[in-house]
Amino acid sequence: MDCTVVLPTFFPGPEIFQNLKSIPRTLKILVIDNSYDETLREKIKNYKNCEYYNIGDVGLGKTFNFALKKVQTEFMLLTQPDVVLRDKCIENLLNGMRKYPNAGICAPVVYDNGVYSKYDFYDLKYDKIKKKFNYQKLKNKIYTFPSGDYCVDAINATTMLIRVKAIKDIGGWDDDIYVYLEDIDISLRMNLANYRIIKILHAVVDHMGWSSHFSTIKNTMNVSRIWHFTWSSLYFQRKFCNKILVYQSVFGIIFLCILKNLFHLITFNLKKFKINNIKISACLSLILNRGSYFRVKHNV
Repeated sequence: MDCTVVLPTFFPGPEIFQNLKSIPRTLKILVIDNSYDETLREKIKNYKNCEYYNIGDVGLGKTFNFALKKVQTEFMLLTQPDVVLRDKCIENLLNGMRKYPNAGICAPVVYDNGVYSKYDFYDLKYDKIKKKFNYQKLKNKIYTFPSGDYCVDAINATTMLIRVKAIKDIGGWDDDIYVYLEDIDISLRMNLANYRIIKILHAVVDHMGWSSHFSTIKNTMNVSRIWHFTWSSLYFQRKFCNKILVYQSVFGIIFLCILKNLFHLITFNLKKFKINNIKISACLSLILNRGSYFRVKHNV
């Protein structure tokens, strides 16, 4: 198989071993660890097809670009520690790439804990003329399941097989994105470069979700998620959309958060007060061009 597997990690839970077992041992796996230490290196030493790299807490954009420089095959498969690939998943994805030479990405059908995922793919509805896009309204609109492979506007980062030439043609991943919407970002850029994104019906993965992180860091992870989702959403809009509409969104969020916090102070709801302050911080970072700098030290 002319394919290299890329597995980004950040304090993965035991589910990572289910992921590794579901990948054929004949494939090289680049394990790119964003954790603070190299504990994982020892845990996966028996997987001889794994190459381990710890590059620190740099974010997904830089992580994927680091991996891209290491890949020497025609295709690279991105997957996650909390994903299990079903039988012949990679084989069917590779067959899809050969069947559809204009495909930049071939992706499997995703099940979340045994149920077909409502986040399996997204309908972008991006207006290139008006430069208008609403990420909050992205949703899966399949009501009757297709009988074959099908094109989509965008997919999530659960698992995707990427044509290396295509990702290099669009300039790789965006280093400025720490986490969230990096998958929508490359999906949109693939479409703008006339590469297709195709879901392969007979390639299936099971996604276990939040269980991939140690329970001890879930609280701090939630803080980080709120900040980065707010920042990445606004950054994505600024990158692709009308700038006036973007800054209207930014100042709208700040105004609403301040208004809510006045009420939360009166009611002593410090949890929601903190959440709104996190969102305001993300908005200010975007306005001041400070980047996606926010990091939370996790106790592990």
